[in-house]
Amino acid sequence: SRSPRSAMPRVSPEHEQEVRDRIVRASLAVFAERGFHRATMQDIVRASGLSVGAIYTYFRSKSDLILAGCDLITDQELTQLGGRLAAATTYREKIAAAVGFWFDSVAIERSEGGSGFLILQAWAEADTDPAIREMLLRRRREMVTAVVIVLQEGVMRGELPTWLDVPSVARALASLLDGMLIEAVEDGAAYRR
Repeated sequence: SRSPRSAMPRVSPEHEQEVRDRIVRASLAVFAERGFHRATMQDIVRASGLSVGAIYTYFRSKSDLILAGCDLITDQELTQLGGRLAAATTYREKIAAAVGFWFDSVAIERSEGGSGFLILQAWAEADTDPAIREMLLRRRREMVTAVVIVLQEGVMRGELPTWLDVPSVARALASLLDGMLIEAVEDGAAYRR
């Protein structure tokens, strides 16, 4: 006699991505409310509505979750920024769109309450977590690349001087924008755009 095979249901890659995104979004909400260090995996379990086992199937630790959360936010922001830049025609319009987008992002993060600013929490972990450091370096490269593209277009159109050191200016602008994020946190409720 043959024994019946136990059939394990196959989970589609789409479903796996959906569950993964649900966990990441729950962790982002928890990190914003409680901060990275005060947040527990049990908080994330409650926020996601999933089991501890389900979460550990996709993520080994809170560090993995902060990485995934920062990557998700960066990808979303770059997509949205790309849309704004595509709608602008001149270099000045593109710079205004990019800077406006940055301040809009800060305003949105502030309005969602909590300790927010996941990227600041990631910076605090960079010294002790090489994976977070690499994610931050990747984020910086992507930011600088976006600024380089806008500046190069300005040079090619004759709106900026040809002698402009585009890579250096791009790094400086990216640093200034991150500096505004720090200022927003330091000022707290007193911060004004």
